[in-house]
Formats: sequence, C-alpha cells, structure tokens
Amino acid sequence: MNGETVNLSKFLLAVSSINSLADPVLNDHNYRVAFIAYTVAREVTYSPSFIHNVLVSGLLHDIGLLLTSYEDAKLVKDLEDPELGVKIHAHAEVGYRLLKEFPILKAEAIAVRYHHIPYRDFVEQQDKFIPFASLIIHLADRIDVFVSARVNRESPFSSIPHLLSPLEEYLLKQRGTLLDPALVDIFLGKVAPKEAFWYHLLSQEALKRDLERLLVSFSSRMPVEFFYQLSQLFAYLIDFKSPFTATHSSGVAQTAVSLASFFNFTSPDLRKMRVAGLLHDVGKVAIPREILEKPGRLTEEEFSIMKSHVFYTFKILEELDACRNVLEWASYHHETLDGNGYPFKLAAKDLSLGSRIMAVADIFTALMEDRPYKKGLPVQTAFEILEQLSSQRKIDVRVYRVLRKNYEMIEKQRSTAQQRARELYNKLKSISSEELQSF
Repeated sequence: MNGETVNLSKFLLAVSSINSLADPVLNDHNYRVAFIAYTVAREVTYSPSFIHNVLVSGLLHDIGLLLTSYEDAKLVKDLEDPELGVKIHAHAEVGYRLLKEFPILKAEAIAVRYHHIPYRDFVEQQDKFIPFASLIIHLADRIDVFVSARVNRESPFSSIPHLLSPLEEYLLKQRGTLLDPALVDIFLGKVAPKEAFWYHLLSQEALKRDLERLLVSFSSRMPVEFFYQLSQLFAYLIDFKSPFTATHSSGVAQTAVSLASFFNFTSPDLRKMRVAGLLHDVGKVAIPREILEKPGRLTEEEFSIMKSHVFYTFKILEELDACRNVLEWASYHHETLDGNGYPFKLAAKDLSLGSRIMAVADIFTALMEDRPYKKGLPVQTAFEILEQLSSQRKIDVRVYRVLRKNYEMIEKQRSTAQQRARELYNKLKSISSEELQSF
C-alpha cells in the first residue's frame, strides 16, 4: 500500500500475534516458528517465493487455535505423546478453511492444513498433496515447543548450552518417523551450531525486528489485495471469539461503506472506510470472553474493562502505522458529539464525518443483532433509539437521516455481508471428527 493505510509487515505480524494476546500459553510461538522455518528453508532453497510461503505460513500456522478450545492449545504444546491422534489436526483444519477463503493465502492455507502431519504419513500418502513447506513448519513447531519448555525466561541466553544436546537427542529420536530426516540433518548440521541463530530466536525484541525486516524484503511480492484480505482475516479472528459477535465487524464495515457512499466518499476513502469498519473492534482481543458473553448487565468494573477495547484498537492501529483516517474512523466509534463519549472524550469539532458515520454504523448494527443480553430489535425500535441519540447530540443527525432514508438498500447490503460471515463461522465450528480421520 506504500504507506497509504498501514505498514503491511507490521500488520501481518499483528495478525499472527493475536494468538499470544488471546492465550499466554502461545506467547510469541508463531513468531519463533516462522523464524525457525525461514532459517531452515533458506538452507534448502534460494527460491524467494518458497521462502516467503514458509515464512508467512509459519506466522499463521496456529491461527485456527483462536476458533477451537483451550484444550487444543495445550495439545500443541505437548511433546510427551507425538501420536496425538486426530485432535491435533483440528486447529490446522480450521486454520486451513479460514485462510483458503482468501485467494492470496491459498498456498499458505495448504501448508497450514498439514503442519502436524508426521513424516512417515507424508511418505506413505502419495495420493494426497502435502506441501514440503508443511514438513518444515512441523519441524520448526516441534523445535519451539521443546525449547520453550526449557528456556529460562529471565535469562534465556544462559539456557543455550543446556538445550543443544537434549534437543539433538529429541530430534534424532523423531528423525524419519515424526520428522523429515533431511530437514533434521539440515537443522542440526547448519542451523543449530550457530550462536547467532539462538540469540535471534530467544531475544523477543530482536525476533520481532528480524521478522519485520524479512517481511519488508518480500513486500514487492505482496499485491494490494493482500492488505484488504488481511483486514478481513483480522476481523474474523476477533469476531469469531464469540457466536454473538461473529458477524459484527462485517456488518459495521458494510453499513459504514454504504453510508459513506451517500456522502460521496472517493473510492480510496471507501476502501479505507471498509478497513476501519473491519478493524474497529480489534481491541476486543484483550477483553475476556466471560465479559463479551455475559448474559446480564455488566458491573461498573466490567464495563470499564469493556470500554478499554476502543483504547486497545487505537493503540494497535497506531502501532501498525495506520493512516490517520483509518485510525480515527476505527477508534472514535464510541465518541459522541456532546463530548461525553469514550475513551478520549472528544468534542464535536474533533470528530470527522468518517468518524460520525462509523459511530452510527456501529450502533445500528449492534441494535439489529442478537447479543447475550438481548435479541435483535425491530427496525422501528432501532430508529426510535437512533432518533433519540441524534436529538441528544450523541450522533450526527445527518448520518442518521441518510440511514433512515436509504434503509432498505443499506440493510440488504449489511445482511448479505453478515450472512457470509455467519456461514463461514458455522462452517469452521462444524468440523467433525470424521473429517479429521482423513489425516
């Protein structure tokens, strides 16, 4: 995007890091797997496209864990039983089905799908296409799980002398059965002996900088569509935390775009509006599920936590170097014209038309949706609430009137967008044990 909206490399890292934010068990696991896999792949080939595929697949390999259970997260950290059965493939299948919705991530989706396939199955199942990238990610994943369980977090470099021998023993034990023997040999012979590799891997700050630098070097191979597809992926990962929010950002984004079109926003600004709508609730990744899904009224303390999601949205997008429009339109959707909104208590003069459109889109979509504490409202009731909010100078009356005047068309577009999101959510949640048996 050449800086038009966000730093693409940082954005991809942020998508990857959602796992860490949602579950401390997985803290920076995707980052380390991506770096290990990249380092091994570079010893295998000079092909930039293959190395890029391995790097991105490593970053996204456990993305399906966000939509499965906490028990699945513990499963992938378990080295005691390498024969974990079909359960270990559930999150990989969910990740595959989510990523394959985005054509630009097709190759990564397939690599993610098979990243827990044992090497012997790769050899035996010649009728099934299992990409070589999956074997590299599998090796990197198992290395990180082994190492992470044994590193002294306060002084990680001091752990290195005590890691190498047990790690070599573990890898040689799994060589040719669980893990590709050639890749094991490459790692032990060409990667593991280098102190610099371990210093990079075990330094959190260095690791993030290295990955960002590597992704920037591949940016010329990432078309513009990659950014928009990542925005939609990001929205799904946040919304799919709960069945009650599974379609929310898709609905808000479409409603905001529809409204903005009536105010003659340019085509580039409509694209920014869609991105802002998709990302407006990204801060909810930091909100506990029990608060998101509480069936009753939130306590004062719980509501204070809930309100913080907008602040987190602002900080995440700021970190991503989002352009000012995307940052404001996404982050100001709970500000009000009377200056009593949250979290910044902005005045009307500080709220652009785009921010005002997003606020109306968010409220309208929320009123029409089922939530743990309410059913979706009839449209006339929703309009009465919006009318009252506009008379109280909470929302912009011009935006509300455009919504009301063009309701049928806007509602049809919103419903279509949310139905697509709901169908994907249901598809990802309905993966059966029979389907997993094919692994």
